[in-house]
Amino acid sequence: MHPYSTTSEERSKIPFGLAAIAIGLAWLLSLIIGEIHLPFWIEVPGAVTLYGLLYALFRSYIWKWSLLHRIGLVTTPNIAGDWCGYVTSTFDDLAVRHPIKVRIQQNWTHLLLRLSANNSESESVVAFMVVGDGTALSYEYRNTPKPGAKDTMHAHAGMAVLKLGDDGELSGEYYSGRDRANQGIISLMRCHPDP
Repeated sequence: MHPYSTTSEERSKIPFGLAAIAIGLAWLLSLIIGEIHLPFWIEVPGAVTLYGLLYALFRSYIWKWSLLHRIGLVTTPNIAGDWCGYVTSTFDDLAVRHPIKVRIQQNWTHLLLRLSANNSESESVVAFMVVGDGTALSYEYRNTPKPGAKDTMHAHAGMAVLKLGDDGELSGEYYSGRDRANQGIISLMRCHPDP
């Protein structure tokens, strides 16, 4: 996975809250451990260690909790999971819906989008998520043809901008690099959420 940027302010605030919780936990542990005499080989975690553990747990799991989204502490949506849909292309005048599958891996700070079509596969290399009145995911990708694809299809770079609709649809436009110079529409619905 690669890092992704977001317009949400949560990444500048939540680490301070986690640090405060880590300091509080370290103080509480020192009170508890002060009453108990531990063997020399048991280390009591300090505030920095506790912060690291809290941050790792938050980045991987806690940020997904629906309560945090409902109260507005976390506004970055969880779009991880398997998505199914289609892509159209100016290569064939937007007349054919080519089936695609997309797997999105995501945590609070990193994301990876892998798209698989009949003739090629692509993978995101950078991404940016706009969060606010609506959600949009912009990403640059590298596309690689599968063996057996037409000779006219070659590896290329491109960009896509997908908006998350109220109905859960993730759709928008893509643009391929100057070598291919195609554009089209991507339309996806979630097949399976992130486990």
